Amino acid sequence: MWSKWFPIGAAALASALMYLSTILGSFGAILLAFLSPLPLFALSLARGWIAGLTATLVAGAIVLLAANSMAGLFFVIISGLPAVLLTRKALLARPLNDDPESTELEWYPAGMLVMWLTALPAVGLLTAVLVAGLQGPGLEAMVRTEVEGMFNAMGTASEGIFALPQEQVDALINLTVAVLPGIAGLQWSMLTLVNGLLAQGVLARFDANLRPSPRMRDIRLPVWAPFPLAIAALAAMLADGALGYLGWNAVPILCLPFLLSGLGLVHALAGASNGKRWLLPATYTLMILSFVPYLASFLQLVWILLILAGLVDHWADLKGRIARNSNQT
Repeated sequence: MWSKWFPIGAAALASALMYLSTILGSFGAILLAFLSPLPLFALSLARGWIAGLTATLVAGAIVLLAANSMAGLFFVIISGLPAVLLTRKALLARPLNDDPESTELEWYPAGMLVMWLTALPAVGLLTAVLVAGLQGPGLEAMVRTEVEGMFNAMGTASEGIFALPQEQVDALINLTVAVLPGIAGLQWSMLTLVNGLLAQGVLARFDANLRPSPRMRDIRLPVWAPFPLAIAALAAMLADGALGYLGWNAVPILCLPFLLSGLGLVHALAGASNGKRWLLPATYTLMILSFVPYLASFLQLVWILLILAGLVDHWADLKGRIARNSNQT
């Protein structure tokens, strides 16, 4: 009994404390909050999704008691339930080739896990647009109010940074308003992915994982993967109002599967029998350097190229060709 409940309690307490660290407001505390799903991922991937769900509810109760009901609900929706849902999908398996006598398992595809990781913020964005539209002037107007308030507060606190012509400040505000929900959704997906990969990596290191770790080169997106992105891009280009705003912000979220697939293509190229192993450190270095302010405008092109590589690979099956060529040599 102790061995069953202690990991659940420890994961719940650790996750809740990491999430509540935002109260401190320091950079380190914010980093801890970003990692709050990590204990829940680790527990779920090692003990199953029901243990993860139990820990999520306990952690939500701790946050509720320590902060307030809204914080507890926000924790469960943003940090807890996505980890449980993704883990439940990740732990699905069936006998290889549907042969009931086979002892080998075929695990839930990595490509479909990526699609679920993308669907969660996309559904959240759609819900936000619908709810904001029903309750008031719409999501764009609400975001603009928040962004203008933030810029006004930052401007009064540090006039030096925002000592810009009013036209440039207005352009910066308009750009932020245009893409903030989409970028926030993409950032949430990336952080959730990092937490899941960290948890799986640590468990695999100690041989405590329930499923083998999927490889980046094995990401195969479903046939229909480009269609949501195409619909969002058309809505962004052709529609106005709430539908156009939804399209603009859905595009960066729906690019995530192709970004990861493009990155998987780099892994496949580097891992081929005659592969260029320098591609991996070079690509990841450029991706990290793209966050440096003075290099961002140029190196962000790397992310676009990876997305394009993922799109090309989706139709041309480049990863499959590389794998087949490697097997023949």
